Amino acid sequence: MNIDLAKFLSVAALMSQGLATAGCTINLGDGFTDTNIGPQTSTTTSTSGTTDEATTGTSADTDDSTGTDSGTSAPTTTDAPTSTSEATDSSTDATAGTTGEGFVCSDGTLLENPAWVCDENPDCPDASDEVSGCGLAAFTCTGDNKKEIPEAWACDEVPDCADGSDEVTGCGLEAFTCTDGTEIQASWKCDMAPDCPDGSDELDC
Repeated sequence: MNIDLAKFLSVAALMSQGLATAGCTINLGDGFTDTNIGPQTSTTTSTSGTTDEATTGTSADTDDSTGTDSGTSAPTTTDAPTSTSEATDSSTDATAGTTGEGFVCSDGTLLENPAWVCDENPDCPDASDEVSGCGLAAFTCTGDNKKEIPEAWACDEVPDCADGSDEVTGCGLEAFTCTDGTEIQASWKCDMAPDCPDGSDELDC
């Protein structure tokens, strides 16, 4: 094959200027043509890559939409009821302990919050939430406040009722009630020794 040096140099000059990538066809003469093999090859490669990616992406999308990929759609369906169940449980926990019938003190007072019962802090006027509320047998003082104390505290030689009745009535003894409400043993009246704080046990003797 005979190559025209002038045409060869022209082609080389065009390629060095980057015009070969513009998609034009160069006529070499004598029936020979060069149709930008480089760009076609890169275009084919680009198209092939695009087709592969598009097909792959489409296949993945199709699998997801039809549910073939059970790893994606199944856990999503399972997770939703789980979170709903947890929310329901937390709502139940939030309600627990704040509602209910409460506790009725021995004197009829209602404590609305059950958490106040047997918490080592008397909330009932008669303190029954710390005695009956704790399931303990109770002794009720005979004074005006009708305070409850544990039955085991009665007749232990330590007055726990304000009126001292736990050491008199609580011991099964006959009681004399002083003018101020204090209880003493009836046998102490008129014994020439004042036992009532106000001395009323030695009056009218």
